[in-house]
Amino acid sequence: MDISTTLAGVKMRSPFGVSPHNLDKAWFPGSKAAELYMKYINAGAGFIYVPAIVPGEPTEWEKKLDFRSLFENQQYVGRWLKVKEGNAVIAHIYTAKNLFNYYSWAEELIRTLRRRGLPEDVPIIVQGLVHSGNPEDWENHIRKLSELEPDLIELNTGCPVGMMGVIDARKLPPEAKWGMAMGAAPEVLFPVMRAAVKATDIPVGFKLTPEAGYPRMLYIAEEAAKIGLKYVVTTHKYLAIAPPDIWNGGRPLYPALDANCPGDIGGPALRFSMYKATAMISLNIPQIECFAGGGITRPEHVVEAIMLGARACQTLTGIVLNGIKFITEVNKFLESYMEKCGYSKLDDFRGIALKYIKPTHDVVFPYYVAEVDESRCIKCGKCGESYCPAIELVSDPENRAKRRPVITPELCSCCGMCAVICPVDAIKYVPRN
Repeated sequence: MDISTTLAGVKMRSPFGVSPHNLDKAWFPGSKAAELYMKYINAGAGFIYVPAIVPGEPTEWEKKLDFRSLFENQQYVGRWLKVKEGNAVIAHIYTAKNLFNYYSWAEELIRTLRRRGLPEDVPIIVQGLVHSGNPEDWENHIRKLSELEPDLIELNTGCPVGMMGVIDARKLPPEAKWGMAMGAAPEVLFPVMRAAVKATDIPVGFKLTPEAGYPRMLYIAEEAAKIGLKYVVTTHKYLAIAPPDIWNGGRPLYPALDANCPGDIGGPALRFSMYKATAMISLNIPQIECFAGGGITRPEHVVEAIMLGARACQTLTGIVLNGIKFITEVNKFLESYMEKCGYSKLDDFRGIALKYIKPTHDVVFPYYVAEVDESRCIKCGKCGESYCPAIELVSDPENRAKRRPVITPELCSCCGMCAVICPVDAIKYVPRN
């Protein structure tokens, strides 16, 4: 099976790899970071990201790895918060300050990777970020990043870190519209895009911010394609506020932090936002390619994104929850899945689910009825304790201590709520007699 793909005309040996992520520690120099990246490559990653490269050079206390000065100057400081529902991790919230990298770091990382034998079909994606809305500043920065000879350049117009530094974004000055704020401000974003395309012959893409919203994301993707950008990253991390500790006077839940700072929310909960952006852009703006990511934690999720039009997929959540071996597992699953389904290449099933996305007005809702599978029902009563008028709980003749659900067909509209409630999937929908 051929699981290779292309993004903006650049070949990738696999459609799957790791999302851009800062290593969160200034004490990871480029050569040290290369050790981690080589683990990604050896696990089968289809691409490598060099994230959040900003103009300038590291300070002396950054070079010396002076931890006390690093924290006193509030550089490379971040905090994670686990969000759980029962035993399941449904998301994570992250807040940070100044998590960026410099050209010299990127140069050292890329040089080390190439010296260690980076495969030709594992492209390097360099992600640029400028703390300015001035197109000329971006043009100069992208021209400088081109000297690294990456295969693709990405505009980080979705970084949430800048927005973490304010509470009332209405008061952001125009020059502060960078990262996530810039991505939601077309009047600042589009001139920057034009400057970036002008600065290089290397294919350029951009990271979509969820704060742009829908349908504005379509307008932004369409204009980006007209400007000459080749792909859009549909990773959908949005700004969030963590819940307060209700048993401790509303104090924050962040570890080792005495405030509830704005943060970005990631994790499994993001997957459906990613599907929305990938599908809607693929359907409506086919002239720009989709690079999907957000909430991918199982190999099947990669197939689903490709069926919705993605050229390639990226994850961080999948690595956090499953380890680096997740990359290998995804590639093996793709090969096995394609063999089982009779697909020889990704294009055989890329986008095939888009034809089933239709507005509700164009779809016939069958006149079905809910039916209880008695062999599966555990008679917990949850379906009948909700608000459905069609379900009644009656005494179970075999066990008087329990009540079984009975559905009145004349009152059932087949809304699907009872199936959502049922913990053992004992309710199905069948045609009416």
